[in-house]
Amino acid sequence: GFGAMQKMIDQAVSKGLMNKNQAARKKSRLNAQIKAL
Repeated sequence: GFGAMQKMIDQAVSKGLMNKNQAARKKSRLNAQIKAL
């Protein structure tokens, strides 16, 4: 689900796999997709 995706993104940021800007962009894109459903 969406919460799990956000958790994965947060973990990627904390591990340094993804920067915060990328994470924010991914989250907003996920939000947009969910609202479009």
